[in-house]
Amino acid sequence: KREKKGKEMDDSGLPASQLRQRYHKGGSVPDSDLSASQLRARHGIQSNPKDFSTSSKANENSDAIMLAAGAFAVVIFLYFVVSYFSSM
Repeated sequence: KREKKGKEMDDSGLPASQLRQRYHKGGSVPDSDLSASQLRARHGIQSNPKDFSTSSKANENSDAIMLAAGAFAVVIFLYFVVSYFSSM
């Protein structure tokens, strides 16, 4: 069984106000002693989604950019093909 260093960290009996004083921004517990979840909560960062394959705003924007880049490439390709055959 793993023992905790120093002070006992069992805070299940603490009221919410004391937990906020410890773990929220400016709290008494240093960042190095917090779990990843507690750090995200302290600094207001959303947790990662479980399934990264689900669509999001970022994916929709990148899809539109890729579509525009592909269309641009096709137009450039057709321009060179037409200019090549018209010069023959």
